[in-house]
Amino acid sequence: MASRLGRSVRLGLAFVLIAFVGAFGLAPGTALADNEIITSEPADGATLTTSPSEIVFNFTEEVGELRVVSVECNTEPYLVPRPTLSGNARTMTVEIPAPGLPQGLCVATWTVSDSDDEPNGSGQISFSIEVDPAPTTSIADTGNDTTTTLAGAGEGTPASTTGSTDASDSAIVDLNSVETGTGPLWLGRVLSTLGIAAVFGALVVIAAAWPEGVEYLITVRFVRSAWVLALIGTLLFTSAAAAAVSGSSLGSGFSPAAWLDLLDAGWSGRAALLRLVFVIAAAWAAFRPDRVIDPVTQLVALGLPALAVVMIGVGRVDGPLVLLGVLLGIAHALAMAVWVGGVILLARVILSGPGEEDLVHAVRGFARISVLAIVVTIGTGLVQMFRLDGGNLFNNAHGRVTVLKVVLVAAMVFVGLSARQFAQQRLARTHEMTVPMADRLRRAFGVEAAIGLVVLLASSWLLALTPVNVNNEPSIDYAIERRVLVEAEEIVVLDVTVKLTNDRVGLNGLEVRVDEPGDGIIGLEVVFTPPVDGVSGAIVQSVPLTGAGRAVRSEANGLPMEVAGDWQLQVNANTGAGLVRSDPIVIAIATADGTAPTTSITIPEPILVPIETTTTTTVAG
Repeated sequence: MASRLGRSVRLGLAFVLIAFVGAFGLAPGTALADNEIITSEPADGATLTTSPSEIVFNFTEEVGELRVVSVECNTEPYLVPRPTLSGNARTMTVEIPAPGLPQGLCVATWTVSDSDDEPNGSGQISFSIEVDPAPTTSIADTGNDTTTTLAGAGEGTPASTTGSTDASDSAIVDLNSVETGTGPLWLGRVLSTLGIAAVFGALVVIAAAWPEGVEYLITVRFVRSAWVLALIGTLLFTSAAAAAVSGSSLGSGFSPAAWLDLLDAGWSGRAALLRLVFVIAAAWAAFRPDRVIDPVTQLVALGLPALAVVMIGVGRVDGPLVLLGVLLGIAHALAMAVWVGGVILLARVILSGPGEEDLVHAVRGFARISVLAIVVTIGTGLVQMFRLDGGNLFNNAHGRVTVLKVVLVAAMVFVGLSARQFAQQRLARTHEMTVPMADRLRRAFGVEAAIGLVVLLASSWLLALTPVNVNNEPSIDYAIERRVLVEAEEIVVLDVTVKLTNDRVGLNGLEVRVDEPGDGIIGLEVVFTPPVDGVSGAIVQSVPLTGAGRAVRSEANGLPMEVAGDWQLQVNANTGAGLVRSDPIVIAIATADGTAPTTSITIPEPILVPIETTTTTTVAG
């Protein structure tokens, strides 16, 4: 029995490692190092007599569709078109429109993606120009295209100038709705949930029904292997979540420093980070399963993996009756882990071969435990279904996947109850696990475990979908709302709504909602230009949206709008119609006491002070 199960465990571990390597090591286009420039024309730090007609960057790796260059001279932005590629997609050229760049110091900032269109680096070069370009006379464009263009900052990389504020890092992103890194995020969530459930369910069965199991080497190897799977999946899930929150590449998300960004991503982000912490701590019990049968250490040995399971239940904190939803999610996750983890232990370890009476007691004990776990899992799942979707199950993606999950759970319950009934009848009067009995039960419980794995896949899929009763509108009171609409030939090119939480000086929360276009946006940014005071510079907020959607920045990490007066709002983006720059919209920001600033000179009323009458004496000679 031990040799057969050992081979199965080794094969299972090999499959997990192959899947992990395939997801990361063999994925085409995944680069852990950001792209860099080898040379540039002009060279970094060069001094030119006149303005160049183009700027050329030669990169070490291929450049994808996301390629943006912004140029500033003497801290003022200069309009340039979208760069072009040549030389096996490693040479990027941006044309400098006539009459050219002005005299002074110019900085060209670039942002590129890799061949899979994942963000893959940014940087800048600077050069000086000695002579202003010759003046030219511009002729108004009389064509039908009324769109003005601007080379905006790349996604997540604002075109900052001296005195400007980079506001890209504090945007709030919901982990359940991000598109960047969806594949690794989903795969990591599945592997993490499966591994954690296997560890916790196995330890519960050992503690409650099979204390002799810790004496089997195959049991110890199974629990340790399940923990390794949980660790690999949780590391992938945490890193993909951190990359999604920061808008960086998956490779950057594996840095422990990047995980701290999850603290600012709401409870879903904090739960992802805490899940990793508790999985690591659960190694204390996973590598010494005998601790779950020791009364001194049993509570801690079961509590650590249980806390990791609890973090699975906190994955969705939204919808009506949020507190009830969180409690239901935690109970659902704990019951699911006992059910699925226990049946995997039963199919892969306990019934891997014939044995003595302890195997019979283990099967009976699991049958008793799992019935309660099944009831709790189904009950909490149904309540959650009605809380999130109500009766609308067929008109939205979340409802349809929920129906699929219900069907799968029903099949799992049918197979599981049939297997338990058969086991109770056949094992009622026997004192050993025979080979035929072990084979029949292993096949039945194996089918139940396989369906349970499919249910976990559907559950992870559900977390990426929005239920009907979940309102994604942030419950924030906004003091200022402006709609930026750009049209060409009566066709909407860009439709963006910008909201600010405050109409006075200080930190300002921001919401940016994109209604049009639905997709194909690159380098969306919102620019706030303050009144001229000689101190403050423009605030450039990069918006990580590529189509219709919403991005929110909290007021606690808000935009520092410290100058009262008339600010100018502009929205820049690269769309299917070209590079778009909206007309300025005035936003009035009052002083801290709510009064409007003034630059008029006030002349005080004159104050008349009478001179007292005095007597003058004249002295002769």
